[in-house]
Amino acid sequence: MKHDKERLSSHPSAPEASFPDRRALSIAIVTHNRKQKLQELLNSILGSWQIVSMLARIIIVDDSSVRTEVYSDFPDLIDYVWLPDRVFITRAKNIAWRRATTPLILFIDDDNIVNGEAVMHLIDIMEKYPRIGAVMPSVSYRSQPSRIWVYSTPFRRARWSMNLAGRNSIEHVLPDQDLMNTDALPNAFMIRRSVLLAISGFDEEFIYNNSCDLCQRIKGSGFEVYASTVSRFHHDVPPPGQKGYWADHVAADVERAFPESRDWTLLMRKIHGKKSVHSPFLYVNFIKWVIQVDLGMLLIRLSSKQFIRINISFLKGFILGIRMKVSTFYRTENANYGIIQETE
Repeated sequence: MKHDKERLSSHPSAPEASFPDRRALSIAIVTHNRKQKLQELLNSILGSWQIVSMLARIIIVDDSSVRTEVYSDFPDLIDYVWLPDRVFITRAKNIAWRRATTPLILFIDDDNIVNGEAVMHLIDIMEKYPRIGAVMPSVSYRSQPSRIWVYSTPFRRARWSMNLAGRNSIEHVLPDQDLMNTDALPNAFMIRRSVLLAISGFDEEFIYNNSCDLCQRIKGSGFEVYASTVSRFHHDVPPPGQKGYWADHVAADVERAFPESRDWTLLMRKIHGKKSVHSPFLYVNFIKWVIQVDLGMLLIRLSSKQFIRINISFLKGFILGIRMKVSTFYRTENANYGIIQETE
């Protein structure tokens, strides 16, 4: 990995610090009504001898309306949990990781395809740098592997949104560094189980959008978080060029509109502190986000009934997010003085 020694404050672990059991990995997948995509992800995992050699179990938490039948040549590796009532992502992830016993857990959204080299590279990073608490792979579109979905997701300067590094660009050569800073862990990431124990897992104050919150709490506990440009997963989502592709998820799953809006509002309040509810930037950025999604839904010709329902849910989620009592605010590093302070 180029330049890693200069960029990381962690020191490579000694040989005796390596994971004692070769089967050091559990994979956690949360899924909802996407049987075919789930099966394709499982096929890619279990089709790799490299992954299987390290794998203790695959934990699937499924809150689909109907129980999903999954097929595998390694049924003993599958730990399937069906929840007939929908619990959404955060609760499902907590259920999943608490059933794992391995030092490393790889969380993967069900609309991905993985390969052995990418997973092994993440394991190598975690073994080499003990101060890294979590690392995400870079992601390409499955249908266009050279087109980047995202390399990493650091905050933009004002911290009201994320900088989606590499988003929709064509990759002609790999970036000259492997590990990049990130402030969220979307789509897939590997984490130490000990870190999840230390921070009490995913915060269920968030129902759906927990990736950025988790990343901030990992950093707050003293660990580092990075994205790897070398490790590459493939995301099975519509690529650019398909009308309204960025609104595909919410259009396909109307129930996610309310928790997405609520969680975004709660996250912004936790990032920007106690006075954020009085900031015009909170309201302006919410409106910008909704307009972008609305444009996507119009382009894919979503029915007017669904369009109205989603927008009402967005508004209700935002209002609840404003009214919620915030339990804690994130603390951020002051780059000039190297101290930790609460964001105001």
